[in-house]
Amino acid sequence: MSERIERLRAGIEEFNRTGKVPTEFYAPDFELHQSSSIVDTAGVFHGPDASQASLDELSESFEDMTFEPEGFLEAPGGEIVVLIHTTGRGRASGIELDNHIAWVWTFQGGKATRLVVYEEQTDALEAVGLSRSDASLP
Repeated sequence: MSERIERLRAGIEEFNRTGKVPTEFYAPDFELHQSSSIVDTAGVFHGPDASQASLDELSESFEDMTFEPEGFLEAPGGEIVVLIHTTGRGRASGIELDNHIAWVWTFQGGKATRLVVYEEQTDALEAVGLSRSDASLP
């Protein structure tokens, strides 16, 4: 497993443990592109604190958010796809959130420069030239 994958795995574990995103591997010009239909967090977030800013906005609508990695794949172009099982509960509604999403990470010089959040795992795979069978998805 690549060093980038190990760093991503450790960062996700730290977030699930502490609620804080470790920022040491983000480039100064890092961009997070959030899906438009995820509650109140659509758009682009900039800088090393972008992931935490997006998660802070999500936390206004949801509680007990977790992000459990289901798989890590390296794309032909070098991007890292992280298949994620996310859970939580609506603060106002109490409705349970239980989704399978994907993150596509781009790195340059050992630092993360971009993260695109996809609501559909197959969309993320296709965006980087992979298929469902590459990820062993049904």
